[in-house]
Order: sequence, then structure tokens, then C-alpha cells
Amino acid sequence: MSERMPPSLSQYFGEKTDDKVKTIDLSEELNEASTKITDLKLVDDNLPSAQKNEPEVCRIFAETPPQAKDQTTSFFDLIGNNHSVSNGLISNLDITPNNDDGFCPRVALGSESDRRRDAWIPNERTRQCLIACSTAAPGTYFPDRELLTMPGVLLEEDLGDTIGEAVTLCLGEAEAAQRSILSESDVTQDERGLRELVQAGSYRAAINLTARLLTIYGQGRGRAGHPSKHSPHSLQLWFTRIALLVKIKAFGIAQSEAAPFGQLDKPDVFYQFYPEMYGGRPGSIASFSFRLLLSELPMHCGKPNDSLTKLYSMKSTIKQMLDNLKQGLSEDGSPIEISELDRTDSIRLWMGRETRVMHSIVNCALALKDYELAIVVMEELCHRDGTARHMLYSALGRLRLQVGDVAGAETCFDEARALRGNTTDLREYVDRGLLAVAQNSFDEAYVCFQQASTLDPTNVMILNNMGVCLLYGGHLKEAIKVLESAIESNPVHALHESLLLNLCTLYDMESSKGRMKKFALLRQISRYQADAPTTILEKLYG
Repeated sequence: MSERMPPSLSQYFGEKTDDKVKTIDLSEELNEASTKITDLKLVDDNLPSAQKNEPEVCRIFAETPPQAKDQTTSFFDLIGNNHSVSNGLISNLDITPNNDDGFCPRVALGSESDRRRDAWIPNERTRQCLIACSTAAPGTYFPDRELLTMPGVLLEEDLGDTIGEAVTLCLGEAEAAQRSILSESDVTQDERGLRELVQAGSYRAAINLTARLLTIYGQGRGRAGHPSKHSPHSLQLWFTRIALLVKIKAFGIAQSEAAPFGQLDKPDVFYQFYPEMYGGRPGSIASFSFRLLLSELPMHCGKPNDSLTKLYSMKSTIKQMLDNLKQGLSEDGSPIEISELDRTDSIRLWMGRETRVMHSIVNCALALKDYELAIVVMEELCHRDGTARHMLYSALGRLRLQVGDVAGAETCFDEARALRGNTTDLREYVDRGLLAVAQNSFDEAYVCFQQASTLDPTNVMILNNMGVCLLYGGHLKEAIKVLESAIESNPVHALHESLLLNLCTLYDMESSKGRMKKFALLRQISRYQADAPTTILEKLYG
């Protein structure tokens, strides 16, 4: 019998191939929202006993949620820092994005931190319109309608409780009556209430509340196509709403409601458009995070080329802003006076934002299966100065594993180890586990993930991977036990889409009693979760 070749990780990443293999989303809190997700499936003809009805493998790539640097940060500044839920790689490679955008609290109007955070170069037509707004006598300038952003809520009805509906269908109304979750009517009708819903995981209810709050601004249901004024709060509500729609994978609705904003390049999303309100203050009312989300959105809708074009446009604008700063000008090219300390802070902020755009470009390249571009951009990131270079080299190694370059991956992991120093951390154990997977050594990979688990016993990703390695080592019952134990010990966090999808598939492989075990999982989801992806619910009662 011929010797099996080690499987290439590039074969593990892909779209849904049949009803048994579905995508995996390991996003955590909405504060990570915007997480960039990669599907990793060990369904491969080169693997031992691989069949098309075998379970999906969780993403082996860990996530590190961003840590707040400023306790005065607005909830709306934090809600989308880690941004989009996409079929990308960066967060899966455990790279914490630069979150300077989210950690610039909104302080007094006209402060230097405000000016720095809100800076943006408008296109020429918008620039001319803003000049006209600033110089015309009050009430005498009326721009063309095509220069206005006129959004409105398109969902005609509030979103319902999908878990409650599934429980009613599968377990009966008596069981569903025991379910208790926060709804949009249970909280204060403001930012605090929205925060409470998101923190409780009630994402659909939070979306419903954003519709109510946007009505205050004349941008609720039935208002699409009608002129209205924007403010930092209204645009942050829209950012939150679209980020939440992406979070629950309602990509079509997100795209439709985001369409009026375009790339946030119309005059009415700049402060200069409202001189009577902001006194000539320059800059973008919309946050940088909102711009990035809108650029990534086509990727979620199966159009990664469109996202790539928009992201490179953002990168070009940021490069021009950095050039302006280095030439002694402001970000938009205005000859205003900025202290050297403030100029240094501005350069640091915009270099960090450029890095975030590059992360998204890597994700788009992966969606396009343009691995050469992804590697080129990752190598550029690795050669930048910064304290996270060891993480970047580790990420580059994982990317090389994805394309089957085991030797190149080992070189990157060695560089990461050298930069890290003598300490062995969770990342290194995961790297070793990935190498073992790439070499078809699932028992060795299990040991590596087990060592990682001792450093972070509640890490669902690692426990999930341990279960998968046990399965491919021929230990089905032990794999089920690991995943069940993870849920029993920490149901709030372990009732994850990837882990649940895997466990459901293992139940199907184990016996004909899998349906009853799935219903038991549904009971736990009903008890501990406010929301769940439809992929999970379909798997549980399908």
C-alpha cells in the first residue's frame, strides 16, 4: 500500500460542498464583531477514513479579543473594533488588529484628538460642495439630491426569536414558555439599552432597537430616499445596525440597508456640510470603522473583488494622508499648524489604520484564493516595526500551512519563536498542533492542543480541535466526550457554532439516537443563549 501524502491545509478551506458540510463561524462578542472568520474543514480524500459526512473541523486559529485602552471609550466606538465577520484569515491567525480608532474617546468638540480621529480626504465633487456649504449665506445653498445620503430601515417587521421558534417546533410550547430573554422592549430606549442587549447576546433584539432609535432621526422604516440630517450618534447607530446584521449573517439585508451610504464619500457625512451645527469643524462624521465595514461588506455577499477594490482605495487615501502629515500639512492637505507631538500621534494612528486595511486585504485575497497576494501583504506586515511581529510571523506560518508549504511554515514559526524569546505560550502550542495536522499526525496534534488547553482551559477553539483530533485518530466516543464536557463546564461560552456543528455530526455518526441528543443541545441553547445562527438550528432539528 502506497504511503499517504500529508494533507495540504489549502484543501481544508472552502465553501459548503454538500448538506453535511457547512460553514463555521466562531465569532464571540459583538465587540469582536466584526471578527474575520475562516472555515477549516478536515474533509479530504488524503485523510484516514475521510468521508463526506464527517464533521467540520473548527478553525484551529485562535482569537485574541482587543483590550480597551481607555475606559472612557464610547460603546459605539467599541462595538465594531474587530470588525467584520468574513471568510478571512487575520483573526483566525490570532492577530489583534490595531484598534486606535475605537479607543479615541469623543471628547470636547474641536479637540485635537477629535480632529485626528475624524480626518478624511473627500473626493473632489464632495470637496467643492463642502466649500459651497461653508461659504454660502445660511439657508441659501441647496445641494442636488444625488449628493445626499438618504438611508432608511428596510426591514418591514421586527426580527423574531429564532431559538424560541425552534424550541416550539421541536420540543413543544411548554418548553418554549420556560425561555426567558431580553427583548428590545425590556431595556431603556437608548444607547444604554442597546449596550445591554448586545452584552446579553440578544443581537436580533438589538437590531430591532436600532430601528426604533433611527426613527428619531427620520431614518426609520419607510424613510429610505428621504433627506435627513446626520450626526455622530445617528451614523454610529447605522454602523451598529449593519455590524449586527453581519453578525447574524443577514448579509443581503445588510447590503441593501448599507447601499445609500456608498463609501461614505457624500458631502452630508462630513461636518462641514452643517456649518450652523458644527461651526466649520472639518472631518468625517462617520467613523473609520464604519468605512472599513462598508468596504468589507461585498466580500460577505460573495463579491470579494469589489471589496478588494474598495480596500485599496482606502489604503491609497490613507497613504496620501500620511504623506501630507510627513510634509508638514494636516491629514487632508490643509496648511494648519499641528504640534510635533500631535503630528507624531496622528502618524501613529493612521499607520495603525493602514494596518487594519491590510488585514482586510489579506482576507479578501483568501476569499479569492489569491494566496500569492495574501502572502505578499502578510510579509509586508511582518517587516513593519511593532511589538506584535512574533504574532505576524506566526500568522504568516499558518498562512503558508494553508497553501501546503510546511517547510516555509516551520521557518516562520522559528522566526516567531526567536522574536518571542524563550517562553512557550499558547500560540506556539497551537502552531505546533497545526504543523502536526499538516503532517497527518493527529495524535501529536492532540497533545499540542492539550498542552495549549492547560494554559487556557476555557478556550473553546482548542477544546474543539482536541475533539476533532481524537476523531481522526479513531476515537469517536472520546471526541464526543471532550466536546460534551466543554459544554457542561462552560455552557455560556462553549455553545459555539463550530463546536455544536461538530458535535451534531458526531452524534449522527455514533448512533440512531443522535436526534434526541440534538434536542438536548437545543434545550441548553434555549437556556443559555439569546441568539443562535440558523445553521445551528437547522442542524439540530433537521
